Amino acid sequence: MTDTARGVDRARWEQLPGPVRGAVEERLGARVVGVGAVTGGFSHGMAARLELGDGRAVFGKAIRTDDRLIESYRTEAATGLVLPPGVPAPRMLFSVSVADWLVMVFEFVAGRHPRFDRPAELIAAIEAVECALRVSTPAPVAGLVGIEDALGPSFTAWRDFSAGGPPADLDPWARAHLDELAALESQWSLGVAGDTLLHNDLRPDNMLLRADGTVALVDWAWTCRGAAWVDLACLLPELLDAGADPDRVLTRPLVAAVDPRAIDALCCALCGFWERNSRLPAPAHRNCGPFRSAGPGSRGSGSRAAFPGDRRQSVTSGGISGKPSLARSFSAIAVRRSADSALRS
Repeated sequence: MTDTARGVDRARWEQLPGPVRGAVEERLGARVVGVGAVTGGFSHGMAARLELGDGRAVFGKAIRTDDRLIESYRTEAATGLVLPPGVPAPRMLFSVSVADWLVMVFEFVAGRHPRFDRPAELIAAIEAVECALRVSTPAPVAGLVGIEDALGPSFTAWRDFSAGGPPADLDPWARAHLDELAALESQWSLGVAGDTLLHNDLRPDNMLLRADGTVALVDWAWTCRGAAWVDLACLLPELLDAGADPDRVLTRPLVAAVDPRAIDALCCALCGFWERNSRLPAPAHRNCGPFRSAGPGSRGSGSRAAFPGDRRQSVTSGGISGKPSLARSFSAIAVRRSADSALRS
């Protein structure tokens, strides 16, 4: 995979122990003669295009088995083995555990991240997500955690602020409406249960736009089981960040059929999560898996720099009567007009 924009200190192919590299080459049936390292993303595990002596190219990921991120890699490996063929995602060729390392090897997909401010690329991304959701119902992975358990411990920020006091720099509107926000957040799990395999970490840098205009979904490390509409609704902050009309998602059949209050509550919980986690110090190794560090679509691992003030603005204009209020925002400031109305109703 190509075109990762953000840098992070990653392990390199040549740093893997000889037995690990040897086991991978044995499974591939060819020597690795060139490496195109990925320097972006949020994980510190090895990620690289591996060029083989027989002319092929594959994509490899690796991490130590005692690393704190190992469970997410194991999840990705288990998911990759059973993803239905119709899911628009790179096919996992194999995974191998050797010498305290877990390595995954995928088919290589050439492409770049789609831009959501370009309508054709946004639609291609949405259609890829819809396709994945359609062919992943029922979920093909056994023992998947439900979304309520996966996200529940993280979706408590507004209630915690209301009970224990908000941050000193919290937006005045949010401070004045903490009780209402807490009440709405408490309903976030309304309608999220289901039997669809959810990617649970969708954003443009977990997508690749191919030369033919189609989009592949990558990095299936945080999967869970839930209602199909959730993966689509969680794209809304990315649309807003790109200045795209949220109706591109809100009018899709999977989302349009959902109780708007459920979308409001889910997005309210996302807003609260970001309000809290944007204030946390960045860990030594950055990791941005969903709701672990800075959430889907976030731009760092919890540092304030990852959530600049200019992203705490409303990006809507005009009336939004009849639209899910908080679905149009990803911060308290962005929901001021709509939530004032919704909370009075």
